[in-house]
Amino acid sequence: MNIKISIVIFILLSFLNIGAISNDLGNTKNSFDTLETNTKNISEFEENGVKLQYRTKDNIEKEISRIKEYLVYNTNGSLREINKNQIEVINKNFNISIKMWYEDKYTYVEITLINENSQYSTVDLKNILQKSENEKSESAQYFLYYEGKIKDLNNNYSINELANYNNIQKVNILNINNGYTGTGYLSNGNKTNFSLINYNTGSHIIIGMPIIFTTY
Repeated sequence: MNIKISIVIFILLSFLNIGAISNDLGNTKNSFDTLETNTKNISEFEENGVKLQYRTKDNIEKEISRIKEYLVYNTNGSLREINKNQIEVINKNFNISIKMWYEDKYTYVEITLINENSQYSTVDLKNILQKSENEKSESAQYFLYYEGKIKDLNNNYSINELANYNNIQKVNILNINNGYTGTGYLSNGNKTNFSLINYNTGSHIIIGMPIIFTTY
């Protein structure tokens, strides 16, 4: 089976099992921050990202105008309109994609922020997007990930070592064409998704909570 198809299937299966995603910033910081710090110790930063999904009863025109104003002002980014319901905000560090659609009396919003500056942790990115919410935002869900390149090309670092070092429990690992991907639970009960991928240029380690929402 094609590796990308395998990964998509695996992520979808993971998503079906996550249930309601907690919007507790404290829990996220205490868990993903530690996991990211530990992963940075054995890798060189490549990129990280956060996806926010929520719904609101405000119409699309009002909501997209509000989000435009907030993100352009607070990230010093330039705006590109893809269509009336989809925009991008880009600066030297961030690429932010905003999509909206209307369904069952709600406007649904998806904001994805990808970062290539190692000075910003994934929780820093979440803080940026969290401030874009307002009192009308409902059912907010966050997805976080970090990707780094293993520092020592000769290092046979394994996904089991990653799980053991971070005390990840109930580990389920899937062997894929060029590495491994798996799921497990942190000590506070939060679900995590992790992968070790081997390329010609070296090995990359990717962690996500509750899933890795980007392709790799």
